[in-house]
Amino acid sequence: MCFRAHIGKENKIFFARQGDCHLLNGINPKKHTMQDIEIIAAIKERDNAAFNIVYTFYYPMVEHFVKKNSGTSDDARDVFQEAILVLLDKIPKEEFELTSSLKTYIFSISSNIWLKRLREAHRTASSLTAPLTDDYLSELEQQEDSYIQANLIKRIFMRITKPCIKMLSSIFLSELKREILMRQLGYKNTHSFDNQKYKCLQQARKYSKENSL
Repeated sequence: MCFRAHIGKENKIFFARQGDCHLLNGINPKKHTMQDIEIIAAIKERDNAAFNIVYTFYYPMVEHFVKKNSGTSDDARDVFQEAILVLLDKIPKEEFELTSSLKTYIFSISSNIWLKRLREAHRTASSLTAPLTDDYLSELEQQEDSYIQANLIKRIFMRITKPCIKMLSSIFLSELKREILMRQLGYKNTHSFDNQKYKCLQQARKYSKENSL
């Protein structure tokens, strides 16, 4: 059984069950986690929640790679944005085929973009510790499988509301002080901020309990 994202009333995103997996062009459900399939379906629909998840879980590895190879955080953001544009261009095409995890695929696109920029600027990737071969990408994907906690969080994020995705990812995945987070998220007092945080955590706990995570 496959899922496809669609927009309902008030622009809310729902994941509807679909019996025909071929609707997800190029995706073999036997090779990929349901999270990958759901994320790709949501990306096809230009769902902001999917982009939030992709940025939250996949951007850090790209930033690490770029900064280790003569780049900056700004460079990493530019590279990641370009990689997502490439992904958006490729996904709708009939010939699109995902043969690795989505995380590995995005990393591959991003690293190739950055290495091309280095070559064009006549700079070197002095800190590159391994060549970007199929074996290297396969090893990266195997390492990904060991990140159980991250995968559980990702599954939970696919089920909670968009405001809660934004709030919880900001709280737990950034180093900003509470007061700054409150301003960024639009909360004028700690009571409303804490109340919404509690509701979001309850959403996450409810899904976790229902699915024995």
